[in-house]
Order: sequence, then structure tokens, then C-alpha cells
Amino acid sequence: MDLTGFINVTDSGVMHLAGARSLTFLSLSGMKLTDVGMSALKGLRDLTHLSLNKTRIKNSSLSTIRKSTFANRKLKYLDVGYTRITDKGVKELRDILSLQSVRLNGITKESCEDEYYEGLYVFGMFKFSGHIYKC
Repeated sequence: MDLTGFINVTDSGVMHLAGARSLTFLSLSGMKLTDVGMSALKGLRDLTHLSLNKTRIKNSSLSTIRKSTFANRKLKYLDVGYTRITDKGVKELRDILSLQSVRLNGITKESCEDEYYEGLYVFGMFKFSGHIYKC
């Protein structure tokens, strides 16, 4: 389901997707989605592609994704570019073995001692594309 650009949809609207358990593709890019709305999606067990580009999610949404029913089953692609996620939050994704590709464009860097991601970087078992700003 592609809801990209529905900028007036908020967390309460996203809550209605919680029952769509057979969704495999979901794009919420550009919506007013926050961590509250993200928690409603944790039961989408068949999700393989999730795009959250240009939403208002923060690091805790990545923890929600990691604990969701779809994370260790089928999720292969995740786009969290231009959100409020930082490099510290990205570490939540390490345990999601099904992930093959993660877009991180515009992620803010909090830990200067961590590695700088630019272009395509292999991190564990999956690839990040995009860049993380330096401190």
C-alpha cells in the first residue's frame, strides 16, 4: 500500500492499518507519523518493504520495528531517510536478520567515535545506502 505524500495523515489515521496483517509493502513516506503511530504497525506480520522516509519517527521506532512480528520473519527493505533517527538508533537494526537493504539518507550522527557511513556500507548482514552526517 503506497500512502506516500498523504501529508495530513497522522498517527490516528495510521492506527487503522493495524488490522491489515497481510500487507507486504507499506510506504508512509511524507506522513506525520511519529513513534506513537509506528507502534500500531508492529503486528503486520507479512511486511517485506517498509518506507518511513520524511516522517517524524525517532530512535524508539527502530526498537519497535526490531520487536515487531515482521522484523525477524520477512522484512527485507527499510527506508528511514530524513527522519529524526540518529546513528545510535540504527544499531537497533543489527538483530533483524531478514533485512537486506536500509536507506539512511540524512540521518544525524550523535557518536563521533562511530563509523561514518557514506554511499553503500555493509553493516553486519545487510547494506545501508545513504550517508550519516559527521559531528
